[in-house]
Amino acid sequence: MKQISRRGVIRSGGLACLGSVLTACTVTTKGAVTALTLDVGKVEAYAQAGYNFAQMVLAVPNVVQALGAPAVAVVEVCAKNVLAALDVLEKEAHGSLTVSYNSASVKQAFQSILADFQTVITAATTLLHAQVKGDLSPTVQSRLALGVTAAETIVSLMQAMVSMSSRAEERVPRMSESAALAVLGVRL
Repeated sequence: MKQISRRGVIRSGGLACLGSVLTACTVTTKGAVTALTLDVGKVEAYAQAGYNFAQMVLAVPNVVQALGAPAVAVVEVCAKNVLAALDVLEKEAHGSLTVSYNSASVKQAFQSILADFQTVITAATTLLHAQVKGDLSPTVQSRLALGVTAAETIVSLMQAMVSMSSRAEERVPRMSESAALAVLGVRL
């Protein structure tokens, strides 16, 4: 009987997750024009996860002391930007289940969500490593660390959604898509 390692299970789960994301993006080529079509539902779920993650970071006790008021303001702006970018995507989709990534406004909105997500991840990581008076409780640290892992997973999935290079396929998310969304309070 073959023994299954924890790492093997995580890796195969990550690969399966990556496969499901790649099906959320279709690529069609007509002559010299290649179009990427994104699953609006997936992008909406990812954007909501980004917003929820920003709210999670802002809810951490002593966040202003740990990060400083300017960094907290950046996280707040990122949360608002994610919602604004989501509105742009929804308007571009016109109620459709898919939207073309090749549209300049869709591409800009998608990249904005991704950039804001990454900014909040940086702030959360800084918060985890900050040495503040009355350090974060183990419960808060654990929840924030899990949130960072979930957020990093969503960022990997978003990058894979629009990148068809083999380099993107080599990036294996650290948890499944459904687990990451659940941690960040989103149902798909």
